[in-house]
Amino acid sequence: METPIVGHMILILYVCCTVRAVEPFLNGRDNHDALSMEQSTGGETDEQRLYYHLMGNYDKSVRPVKEASTTVPVMLRITLTHIFDLDERNQVLTTMIWLNQEWRDELLTWDPADYGGLATLIIPSQNLWLPDIVLYNNADNYNKGYMQTRVMVYNDGKVYWPPPTKMRSTCKVDVRYFPFDTQQCLMKFGSGSYDGFQMDVQMFNGTGELADLKHYVKNGEWELQSITAERTVHYYDSGYPAHPFPHVTFKIIVRRKALYYVYNVIFPSVMMSILTLLVFVLPPESGEKIALGISVLLAFSVSMLQIAEKLPETSESVPLIGIYLMTVTAMASLSVMMTVTVITIDWRRPEKQHIPDWIKRLVLGQIAHVFGMYTDFNSCHRKDEEANEKVEPNFNARSDRNQWRQVARVMDRCLFWSFGMATLLVTVVLLVILPLIASGSGASFPVENTL
Repeated sequence: METPIVGHMILILYVCCTVRAVEPFLNGRDNHDALSMEQSTGGETDEQRLYYHLMGNYDKSVRPVKEASTTVPVMLRITLTHIFDLDERNQVLTTMIWLNQEWRDELLTWDPADYGGLATLIIPSQNLWLPDIVLYNNADNYNKGYMQTRVMVYNDGKVYWPPPTKMRSTCKVDVRYFPFDTQQCLMKFGSGSYDGFQMDVQMFNGTGELADLKHYVKNGEWELQSITAERTVHYYDSGYPAHPFPHVTFKIIVRRKALYYVYNVIFPSVMMSILTLLVFVLPPESGEKIALGISVLLAFSVSMLQIAEKLPETSESVPLIGIYLMTVTAMASLSVMMTVTVITIDWRRPEKQHIPDWIKRLVLGQIAHVFGMYTDFNSCHRKDEEANEKVEPNFNARSDRNQWRQVARVMDRCLFWSFGMATLLVTVVLLVILPLIASGSGASFPVENTL
């Protein structure tokens, strides 16, 4: 009898030890299941719950309205950070802007009290419906698009998206007053596919002061004068009724900084014009008169080529600096021709042609008197000349040779003052008066810095 009792006691002791050993593993499994259940039900953050709630049935391919007749108003504003370049030849303006866009998404609304007081949510832009705002006067390909930045969504459905982008827009360049010119460049933004009944493109606050310049970095060649905006609606009769297509046009007015061209183009051109006058200062018997005139003429030709490389190939207008260079180049050419005439007169042989009396009276008499030059043309000299002709037969020939040289010198003096006055007049009118008139009539614009 003792043997079965001992066996039963050993069996009971074995079972107790086994349960004792397995109990920690069972308790750990229960705790793990409880923790997993807690995490699956209440471990998500408020932002995660809100994001899953908003994106659950959201479709970014359709307009964010509950009724098809509802229009989505999209408000635009730009933040100009830099003007890279204004290419006059290709007539393209390159800028860096932030295109601030704001609209209301009826499908993205919530009660902040249900999500821990969360009133705003940052969502990747590729997950939401975005306005298809394009630059109508784009000078680049359209496949670049905007930078994939995040979108700020408010609990009332307002969406704010400011993507930075580098814009290349066409700009009609008027070089009439180059290098003292002011240019007006337009940037037209509108929808690429929606009409005004589906998406209405508007300006912020409905005003024309819509540019933020707080982060603007100045350009070395162009000075920003102002930025204004205007909303325009075009109607196209593609159906009934006529479909409106609104767009917002930003007008950027810039003025060229002319200091570079003053030192490198205008100042050398004026100096070369002065060198043209020195052609008439050299003595007629000098062999460098024609060489100096031709050298100045070649220098003007090089300057005109440099200006032509900078300006657009258009026949609508000729810049002031181009007119100035053409004028002084023509004067330099004329000075070379007049120099050849003066040298020819200086070397004229009296035995072949006697100096006419009318040239003596006009050049050696009246013109020489006007410029204060002394000549042998006087009554006393004529009496001595007649007396000396009886004594010395060759005196008349020597006198004619001397008077021909005096005619050449008087012509040099006359041409010097004539070309000098003409050069001064052309320089003052084309490089001073007309640029001032242009600046006073259309280049004095206040800079509008709107937040």
